[in-house]
Amino acid sequence: PDGLALVFVETKRGADVLAKFLCQLNFPVTSIHGDRPQTEREHALQSFRSGRTPILIATAVAARGLDIPNVKHVINFDLPSDIEEYVHRIGRTGRMGQPGSATSFFSEKNQNVVRDLVELLRESKQAVPPWLEARVAYPSGSASRRNKNINNNVNKK
Repeated sequence: PDGLALVFVETKRGADVLAKFLCQLNFPVTSIHGDRPQTEREHALQSFRSGRTPILIATAVAARGLDIPNVKHVINFDLPSDIEEYVHRIGRTGRMGQPGSATSFFSEKNQNVVRDLVELLRESKQAVPPWLEARVAYPSGSASRRNKNINNNVNKK
């Protein structure tokens, strides 16, 4: 494969549900979280690293400390509640000067992180979608109530 995709979710149940859904659609996916036995987690990670299952669904806690090269895309299926965790997650891609991208899904429940997210995107010279700018100016939700996504290209030197 061209690279690996690491998908972050907030809950163990969310990891299981999303992995099952993607498996049913014939995506090569595996998942890890803290309720899995250590041998199962190791098998999932080995399968992911080798590219046999190039999509890994993980909770943030389960993915802590993992160093996985060749992650080309990080997806925040569930956006974290603080900007430090967001930075940690997207830092999993674009390592050692390689290009990478991050996609984050945004919903009403993420309003608490929107101001910090917009500030971070501006500081890193990333495009800030107009609907996200509107969420800072009008936090009550006058911007669209549908889920949105944010795509970032990560180029680290």
